[in-house]
Parts: sequence; C-alpha cells; structure tokens
Amino acid sequence: MRKGYKDNTGVRKDMPRNGKTFPEMCHLLGKSGPYVHNLQSKLGLYIPAGGDGYSNAYIIFLQTIISLRTFSIPLDDVCQLFETEKKLLKLLKVDSLTQSKTWYLDACNLARDGRDGKRLLLTNHEIDLHIKPNAIQSNLDFGAKEKELFSGHEMGEDARKVYDVYRRQRDEIMSRVQDETCVLERALDWLISVSP
Repeated sequence: MRKGYKDNTGVRKDMPRNGKTFPEMCHLLGKSGPYVHNLQSKLGLYIPAGGDGYSNAYIIFLQTIISLRTFSIPLDDVCQLFETEKKLLKLLKVDSLTQSKTWYLDACNLARDGRDGKRLLLTNHEIDLHIKPNAIQSNLDFGAKEKELFSGHEMGEDARKVYDVYRRQRDEIMSRVQDETCVLERALDWLISVSP
C-alpha cells in the first residue's frame, strides 16, 4: 500500500469528499497559503474540516475579495461591508433557508450581473424583492418559531436601514475602485512598455 493512499482504491486520505483542498484553492486564487488564510481569518470565514473541501462559491467569494484588494480597497472596509451584508441577510432570514455553514456566500456561484444593482457586492445574494415595502419573500421558512423580539414591521424598517448603510458602504468602495482603475491601467501600460 502506497503512503497517503487508502487501500488500493487510489483515493487519497487527505483529499476532500467535496470541493477543493486548501492548496488547490490557493493555486486557483493565485495567492499564497498565508495570504488566503489571513483573508479567511480577518473575514471570520468558516474553514472546512475533515473530509470537506472548499466549494466553488467559496472560491468565487475569495476571488471577489482579492479583486477588491487589487484595487487597493482596505481589508477593514471589505470586512465592514461583509458584516453589513451578513446582518442584512440575517434580518431577511436567509440564514434559515439552509443548514450550510457558508450560507452567507453560497450564492456566489450564481450568475452575476452587477449592472442591475439587485445583488449584494460580496455575497451575490439577490435582495431587490426583499427590500421593497409589502413584498412577500416566497422562499422564507414560515414554520413555527420562537416569538421575535421585534414585530415584522419593525424588522422591515430595520432591514431598510441596514440596506441603506450597505448601499453607502458599497458606493464608497465602488467609487474608489473607479478611481483606482486609471492607476491600474497606467501600471499595465507601463508593464507592456518595459516587457521584452
């Protein structure tokens, strides 16, 4: 029996049942292990254990974070936006729809079209219908639950307030991305001019 393999099946013991291993994910992201681990720690991301690996949604989420960092967006600002998005999603009870430990980023592998403004920047959850007054959220779990601290009306108002905070944070980040785009274009032009 070869070292690192289970019986003669060829299935490695250290390979995840689902998703990518940490080194595979780092390779796909084009970043070192310590860099990626730092992002995971700062963002408070779930780190799969045992036989579980990193999903495509997890990797796409980190690609989004790395893209923002490439545009010189401070990690603290990204963390604040991420916390605001999670708070909004919790107010909308998105966390009750699944048992996934990464529920907040599982929508990242869905098609993204940021031009319509309906999806959250980092988590890619579609929220346009959830924020409109009197809209029904057909995908929510309306099963018996403990009494809420706030009435539905108060919670809806709270969600709108958090959404307004999210929009301000997102708009500030996207404004900085636009400003930094010129700098990156000049840097790429410079690279082309000095490359053999």
